[in-house]
Amino acid sequence: MPVFDRLDFEAGDEESPRIEGSRISAIQLYEMHVLRGLPLEKIAEKFEALEREDVSQAVRYCISHPDAVRKQATSPLTVEIVERQSRSREPTSA
Repeated sequence: MPVFDRLDFEAGDEESPRIEGSRISAIQLYEMHVLRGLPLEKIAEKFEALEREDVSQAVRYCISHPDAVRKQATSPLTVEIVERQSRSREPTSA
């Protein structure tokens, strides 16, 4: 099970965790990565308070929780991408 120790589930509702100590949501960072095509390092550079691992955990959280993304995404394309990514991570049945 993935560790999300840099995400704060208390700051908001569980559907939209934020990076600990900030108001930046995991979904905001995921959308910057998938819609704008920004590498994780570039996203971390845009926010002084973030480290690459913060962004990495946010992206991994979104991929492993597509239902949360579906509820909070600002673009239908984001939903399509996360669903595709989450399906590709599921074990295939033999």
